Formats: sequence, C-alpha cells, structure tokens
Amino acid sequence: MSLSYTVSITEPAAHLIDVTLDIADPVVEGQILRLPNWIPGSYMIRDFSRNIVTIEATSHNEAVSLTKLDKSTWVSPAGLEQLTVRYRVYAWDLSVRAAHVDQQHAFFNGTSIFLSVETHSAQSHKVTFIRPKHDVERNFQLATTLSAFHIDDDGYGQYIAKNYDELIDHPVEQGAFKRLVFTACGISHEIILTGACHFDEERLTADLTRICEYQIRFFGEPAPVERYLFLVMVVDAGYGGLEHRASTALMITRENLPVVGEESVSDKYLDFLGLCSHEYFHTWNVKRIKPARFVPYELNAESYTELLWFFEGMTSYYDDLVLVRAGIIDTERYLGLLSKTLTRVQRGAGRHVQSVTDSSFDAWNKFYKQDENAPNSIVSYYAKGALIALCLDSLMRSDSHQQISLDSLMRKLWHRWQSDYAGVAEQEPQELASLIIGKDLSDFFDTALYTTNDLPLVESLNNLGVDLSWCARISHADVGGTRSQSSLGGRRQPWFGATISDVAGGVKIHQVMRHGPAQRAGLSAGDLIIALNSLSVTKADVENHLVRYADLDCLTVHYFRLGQLFTASLPIEMAPDDTAVLETTDQDKLNAWLHDPRLAHTANDTQVVDG
Repeated sequence: MSLSYTVSITEPAAHLIDVTLDIADPVVEGQILRLPNWIPGSYMIRDFSRNIVTIEATSHNEAVSLTKLDKSTWVSPAGLEQLTVRYRVYAWDLSVRAAHVDQQHAFFNGTSIFLSVETHSAQSHKVTFIRPKHDVERNFQLATTLSAFHIDDDGYGQYIAKNYDELIDHPVEQGAFKRLVFTACGISHEIILTGACHFDEERLTADLTRICEYQIRFFGEPAPVERYLFLVMVVDAGYGGLEHRASTALMITRENLPVVGEESVSDKYLDFLGLCSHEYFHTWNVKRIKPARFVPYELNAESYTELLWFFEGMTSYYDDLVLVRAGIIDTERYLGLLSKTLTRVQRGAGRHVQSVTDSSFDAWNKFYKQDENAPNSIVSYYAKGALIALCLDSLMRSDSHQQISLDSLMRKLWHRWQSDYAGVAEQEPQELASLIIGKDLSDFFDTALYTTNDLPLVESLNNLGVDLSWCARISHADVGGTRSQSSLGGRRQPWFGATISDVAGGVKIHQVMRHGPAQRAGLSAGDLIIALNSLSVTKADVENHLVRYADLDCLTVHYFRLGQLFTASLPIEMAPDDTAVLETTDQDKLNAWLHDPRLAHTANDTQVVDG
C-alpha cells in the first residue's frame, strides 16, 4: 500500500495532533499535498490548514523542502522515489466540524488532519492510531467507523479506507467514554458519549432504536451501512450535529439527555432526538443521494448548488415526522413542533428578500456567516425547505387521493441512486415529483423555489386535516403551538421588534427586525439600553414596560452607542399576526399523513410516551 498515515497525541495539554504521512511512490514531477478548506455538510470555507503548526518532509531519511503553493497546498521536489511528511495540527475547536484534543479526550474529522495526496486519492489509504502517551493506565478507547484492519480490544491499531473521500468521512473519538450498544434491523449501532453525564440509558437506546428502525424500513432494508455510530460530545453549552456516511458527530448539553425515572419527553430531550433523527436521515439523503455538483467533492473551494433546500429541507421535514411515526411522540406534540417551524419562517422578513434556492447557493457567504441583519436579509433553506416539503407532500397526496406522497419521491430517489450512484441534477427533484404524480408541478416549484412569495401553507395544511391560524404573540416566549397548547388568541400585546439579552448595566440589542418598533426608533444592534421611561431595565422589564404603558403612543429610551449616550422615542405597536396556531379538523386526513401505511406496524407496536 503506497499511502499510510500514523496519528499520535504526545502533547495533549498543548492540543496537538502529530501526523506522519508515508508515500511510497510520489509522482516524479513533484508530489502535491493539500488539506481541505471545508468539510461536507458544513458549507463554509474554514481553512483547516491554518491549524497546521509545523510541517516537514524527508525522503529516505534525508530532509527535503516543501514549497507552499497556496494557503492549503504544498509540493515536494521532483524526482523523489519516496516521501515522508510529518506535521502537527493544533486541535482546540470544540465543535462537530473540526478537531479538539485535551488530556481527557481527542476528537477529529479527517478533513482537519489528513493531507490529500494528489493523483493518489482513489487509492487505498491506511491509517494507524497510536494510543496517547499520557494514557498510562490504558483507560482510553477509540471509536470510529473506518474499516478495521488490525486493532486491539480498545480500537487502537490499523484501519483501511478505500479512497481519500472515505478516509475523511469517518470521524474519530478517543477517551474514557461511555458506550451504549443496540441493534436496529440487524445492524449494530453504538452511542459514544464523551463528557460527564448521568441519564436514562435504557430509554435513550430504546428511543434511538425506534428512530433508526423506522428510517431503515422507510427506505427499505438492508441499511446502507454495516454499523453506525452516534458520537456524542456532552458539554455545558453547545448544540449541533454533522452527518457522515456511517456515523454522526453530535454536541449537546446534559439537559438534552433523559432523566432517570422521568416518563414524559422533555423539550430538551425531544430536541436531541430530533437532532439524531435529522443526522441519521442524512445517511440516505445527502451522504448517498446527493447533488451532482458534490460528485466528487471539491474541497479546496466552494461548491455551489441550489439543492440544499432539498437535502436539508427534506431532512428537516422528516426529522420530526419520524418521531411521531416511530411512536416517540403523539400527534399533538408533533403539531406543536411544526408550529414552531411555521412561526420561525413567518417572523423572518428575509423570506421576502431571498428565495430558498438563492439561500442554498449563497450558503457559503450568507447562511453560514450570519450577522445582526440576517433575519431581515436571508431565509433558512432548512426551515423554509421543510415547509416546501410539507406543501409538496400535501399536493402529492391531494392530487393522488392519498396514493402518492413525498415518501414516494424519497424512495424513488433512493432506488435511482442504488441503480447508478449518480448525483442529483439541479432540477431533478422537481422533474421526478412531476413524473411520479403524472402532473406538471412547475407552477408550484417556480413559486416555492425561485420567488419570495409566501407558500400556500393554509391550503396545504387543510388538505392534511389541519387548520392554520396566524395570531399575535402575547410574550417574547410565544413560538406557536396547537390550539390546546397555546395561550395565543388573548389580548394583543405590544412588541419591541428586536432580540435582546441582559448584560451588565442594562439590555443589549442583538438583532433589529425590519419595520419593527425598535428600528422605527432608530435603535441598532449593539446598542445598550439603560432605561425605558427613565426606569432601569432588564430583558423582562422591556416586555413588562411595553404592556404597562400600552395606552401611550411611545416610550422614551435611553441607550449607549459606542460609549455615547442617546435618547430615542420607541413607538408602541401591537405585535403582528406572525405566530402559528394549529388545530386538527379532519382526523382521517391527519392519520393518513402522520402514519406511514407501509410501515404501520412500527408505530402500532410501539408505546407512545408523551408529556
């Protein structure tokens, strides 16, 4: 084997990873080496090469020079018969996207530490993981879904990847972690938890079993993986996930884990299950079925596609839908989750500025680089994409008398991928949906994807047996719900029109909503409000003052901007009707939507536990 990497950790307190790359047959004209600039699933240039602290090379134990061609590319001298490259990577990014090392654990994605060898990327790659030197008591284990070649009982040793793309798509966790094991449709699954945590382990494994089994059966057995890992980093603050071909890297807080003895599904635990469902669905939708423009991945520069509305939006639609179909939550709880998505999109003025396809295409410099004006200038291809999926599902069901649905489209795409492994063309989901239903859906797609017009949500939900009403929030905490869950519909209250937080000395503004009261008053992100009507304020006080003085035309605001004191007049304006309230109107239609008839036994055999 001409390519081999050795990964070791000798200075964990310095957060360093040592990598040795041996190339038995470098190209004669000079071997080009390159580290990716972004990681699949996270569409922003991250310049991982900035974390390479030192790099040096030898050939047959003689030092040779490496010439740097750009920020992430090096080339060796010509005429070498063998090349060894040694480099150190700084790893202190506590996220699911990069690498993080300390004395307690090591986590990394391959895009952060494995240099690619140009012209050799299609070859097999061997990687050897050395047990960290400071683990003298041998408490550490290593978890990854790379194919093991020769490893010890703790997972240290040699692994094989068929090519470079496979090498970088299997994150690695090392440490004295907790390991839970379960089987879903005959496939071994493991939950690796790093960080102090105490929770109901039996419940978590049971719930994830339901989720995984439903999704495997949804697309059809067998699963496309031989085993699967949930790599969970448990921290005090942080949240997120990133999909991989046979695993997912997750970051949660301890509050996201189920409490021992608690029967209800807490909101925090439900968030975690939804995150797991989302990333697991990506095993099919984006890790295998993927945009043609990602085949192959070009990791040195941006890869533009309009299809993130489909790959993230469809996945965002199904992540919570799976929870009700798998029997984790009931219909009422699911509609509550849906109402939050509806409210989130409705409250963003950016939906009238940016189309969902533009949001996808511009993810690199807009969605992943959001600033204080983001709610006014962009729309989420996750959230709006999920609502497009909802509308498309409703349309397909209605036009086919419940015989064809979005499920049909997803399964068709999966079968198509299995036949040729080709990527999805930019217009293919739209064209295939029309083909399946036997009707030209271009009017729907042209409006939903390429304009900033509002979606036909009221009509779509009505076709699914649900009534959608838009109400005014009565507090900053109102994010929508079902008619029985919601306190909305009561007395309309004033709103501030900005997101704020408590800080020393007052309240800081983070985002100002377009055409809202705060913007009309001339307030901006970064302003420090110290008084309303000459009274000191906290975040709670702002809402309380607005309610108390609702009979006035305006409130006097004292605030600091760039250290200078200013005064403004805040108009008293009632909150807009931008909060979704859902109510069931046709139980038969609702059941047909929320329960997959092909997999009805999955939910029927599962006890619904809800709070």
